[in-house]
Amino acid sequence: MAAAGDGLLVISGGETTLSPDLKRIVTFARRKGLKVELQTNALTSAYPRKAAWLAALGADLFNINFPSHKSAVNDRITGTKGTFSLRAAGVKNLLKAGAAVRLTHIVSSLNFRGLPAFARYAAKNFPGVKYIQFSYLKGLGGALENSWLLPAYTLASPFLVKALELCGKSGIEAVVDHIPPCFLGRFYGRHIDFIKCANGSDTSLSRQEKRRLPGCRGCALRTRCFGPRKEHAVMLGAVLVRPVKKTALHAAWPPDGQRP
Repeated sequence: MAAAGDGLLVISGGETTLSPDLKRIVTFARRKGLKVELQTNALTSAYPRKAAWLAALGADLFNINFPSHKSAVNDRITGTKGTFSLRAAGVKNLLKAGAAVRLTHIVSSLNFRGLPAFARYAAKNFPGVKYIQFSYLKGLGGALENSWLLPAYTLASPFLVKALELCGKSGIEAVVDHIPPCFLGRFYGRHIDFIKCANGSDTSLSRQEKRRLPGCRGCALRTRCFGPRKEHAVMLGAVLVRPVKKTALHAAWPPDGQRP
């Protein structure tokens, strides 16, 4: 990866922080000039000494799956019991240890109505969080076999727009993926594909996963949007695009805050 000039190594799992080779991997990657993103559920970071050790590894970003601000919803989504308090403590410990933290909030039918409340919770409990990515559920694996997990874009859109508004008011940077930007209202500029196109970043994966529909013709966002995910058309069978005729990028989106 370093030789190819990729620049970023994303370490995923299973739970990455349980690997006995984690320090060797991160150290080696950094020596090769790669930036490192470490994906984790933050449960092991509930132990302050472990969080401090992880923060000292030199990873550039901790990407933490945080499915809900409610314990019962957290447990249902993750298939665990009683892990919410540990997850929250883990995020706080990593932030306290000086780590850069991103929260990934997967949007599904189990939590989309709580998006604004989640934004308020994150602002109150995790000051200093680097940013939040609201990632609409991908229709892969078990999710594809349970299409009820995916809410219609039109249902989730108002809650998502409100959450983005609250993040802006709280000074938290937020980005969105896997729902077309035409459902983000004035915050369409916070869509990952929109940002990648603006930055000149690699968009090959987005082009593979998504497809423009006939309704996308004439949309003002067309040049920086690749349409909905291909499998969403099968799962939702509903309104998948909402063509935008005129744009005015929301002022709360800072030009130096764009990230691939």
